[in-house]
Amino acid sequence: MTPVLLFDLDGTILDTTELIIASFLYTFAEGLQETVSREEVMKYFGRSLDDQFRIMRPELAAADVDRLVALYRAHNHAHHDQMISLIAGADEALHRWQQRGVPMGLVTSKRLDMTERGLRRYDLWPLFATVVHHDSTSRHKPDPDPLLLALKELQAQPESSWYIGDSPYDMRAAKSAGCQAIGFCYNTFTSRELEEAGADHLVRSWPELYAWWENNNRRNEG
Repeated sequence: MTPVLLFDLDGTILDTTELIIASFLYTFAEGLQETVSREEVMKYFGRSLDDQFRIMRPELAAADVDRLVALYRAHNHAHHDQMISLIAGADEALHRWQQRGVPMGLVTSKRLDMTERGLRRYDLWPLFATVVHHDSTSRHKPDPDPLLLALKELQAQPESSWYIGDSPYDMRAAKSAGCQAIGFCYNTFTSRELEEAGADHLVRSWPELYAWWENNNRRNEG
């Protein structure tokens, strides 16, 4: 059986690392008059934005979290198109899977507007049969709810589905949902961190991911 493919967005399809870091640094400086390190920011990549602020500064009141989220989004939106890029090989692999009729879904912690904006910039929006975003569920990665919703919408079983992402939270969400967890090692987390979070397999590029899928598919057909 050809597996259903579910993908994370940031750090997996789009390289948004520098944009995200810059937006956090701006927000902490402007909103809290604090300086934070890249390492502290990157430690929580993969969580929803509001969750990340709550984890990084648990003493903040809900209103302060909302204020920081608004500051972050204003900076992020203003610099988005100039600071993101498509990870090499993503468009070719995704189009090849679409041509072969492989069901694909996107599961991201971003809001729908910025998810669509990033994908449309590279003409990838039409490739996904379902898009699960921040507002699709009340609980977010590493909780399995977003993945389970995507599987429900694709009428797919977890055991025949893969989730490809670059963060430990992606791996934990995949394992909790019963999917195969594929760790994409790019510029955020290390292979060790992904393996410790439960990754079943690691890839370091889109051509490697496609080749591994093709070999796996050939074995299943044989």
